Amino acid sequence: ATFSNKTDALNAGFTIAHCGPCGQCSNWQDLRLQYTTRTYLAKESFRCSKKSLVYGASAVHKCLQEEPIGFSDSCARCWTEDILCARRNCAFIFLQSNMINTVSNFEVGSDTITSATCEEAMCEWVFVPCSGANRRRMNITSMIARPGDQQCGIVDVDWEEIFGEGNVLGFGREEEGSKDEM
Repeated sequence: ATFSNKTDALNAGFTIAHCGPCGQCSNWQDLRLQYTTRTYLAKESFRCSKKSLVYGASAVHKCLQEEPIGFSDSCARCWTEDILCARRNCAFIFLQSNMINTVSNFEVGSDTITSATCEEAMCEWVFVPCSGANRRRMNITSMIARPGDQQCGIVDVDWEEIFGEGNVLGFGREEEGSKDEM
């Protein structure tokens, strides 16, 4: 559910899972993946993005749905569109990064220009409304180092408690070789 402010959500008996309106990645499966893939999602989505150069959008979409990522179909579509947007708009910065060996530099500062900051400037205005939830909006610290003011501070969900190694609720655990459905 989407609320206009934190007070309305709390008064209705909800907790804040992420800032902003819900979208295609605001379901339990994709919320779990945003947390559990936080240490490698940027690198794995970059690996998927390279498939667009030879095999096109459908290969990127398929890659985002497969292990080790595993996004739902609709969430993977948002990510695919974002990757294609970044390819169209940030190719020069990407090539420059390759030449100076900083393509995997995920440090994002307020005055840093990287492939990541280019993507944010050129593509996030479409990606964020499509996806709804993302790590920054869920207040999840990932391998993309961001200033604290770029994280959503009103989230009142403890993702480690829900989806982490020692979670007490059982969400995200593998049992008998298959993943729990949420």
